[in-house]
Amino acid sequence: MLNLPECAVAFQDRGITALLYHPRNTGASGGHPRNDIDPPQSVGDISDALTHLLTLPSVIPMQVGLFGISFGGSVALSASALDTRLSFTIAVAPLTDFDFISPVHRRRVLDKCMKDRESQVLGNEPFKVPVINKEGENAVGFGHGVDKERYAKLVQEGREIAPGHVNSVTLMTYYKIAMWTPWPLWNRIGSGNTRYAGKSTPNRIRGALFVVPEKDQMSYPALQRKCYHNIKTYAEFRKHMVEVAGAGHEDVLGEKHLPGILEDITSFIKGVLGGD
Repeated sequence: MLNLPECAVAFQDRGITALLYHPRNTGASGGHPRNDIDPPQSVGDISDALTHLLTLPSVIPMQVGLFGISFGGSVALSASALDTRLSFTIAVAPLTDFDFISPVHRRRVLDKCMKDRESQVLGNEPFKVPVINKEGENAVGFGHGVDKERYAKLVQEGREIAPGHVNSVTLMTYYKIAMWTPWPLWNRIGSGNTRYAGKSTPNRIRGALFVVPEKDQMSYPALQRKCYHNIKTYAEFRKHMVEVAGAGHEDVLGEKHLPGILEDITSFIKGVLGGD
């Protein structure tokens, strides 16, 4: 699912240094509680990953950027509006809808979140729920567009949804996501030079690329396009969008689509960096 390791190798083959990392509290990364996702913390963490990247001898500091897919794409866009060290950002199928399928589901989950918060104050471990249930749906009714038939089969057979994926998340993750509305922040990515008290400060970031899967059901293409068009730009800022025909949310970086996307990404990066 998502094929990030294969994508990173392809970047390396094109002479682009790529650093992959597991987000805090997940996979091989440290942190507690396990599988607890905090979007603002994730934005800070990707900047810390950039700090490490900048220590590598193969990296040119003036040519660094962020790459993210799905939730990671949303995190990358948010960090790009805040981290002044970046030259570009690439968001593949960024999530654009952080809400529940109905007000009833939202209220029910947030009620349980408050009970869990009270329980943690008393010293208990955070309550966890499956990301996907045996019906192939999000267990708490969050988001949309999951391939229910495929996921149901995987969960029922006790198989991994993706290599290394743990089908569990803290309930409080949904509390933290429910309060996150990053889209106004994204609008500022390409805002250009700022002037205050007669002094001008140039914006370091010089480009943003959106890769939009045509058949994305998890992050609707229309909303991705809207977020792209809402990014304010200036003369030296390169904003570009690539739409991938026939691609869905999870296979957009798969073997079928990856070669063409890599050509678009490589061309974009070269155009942004110019003669640097």
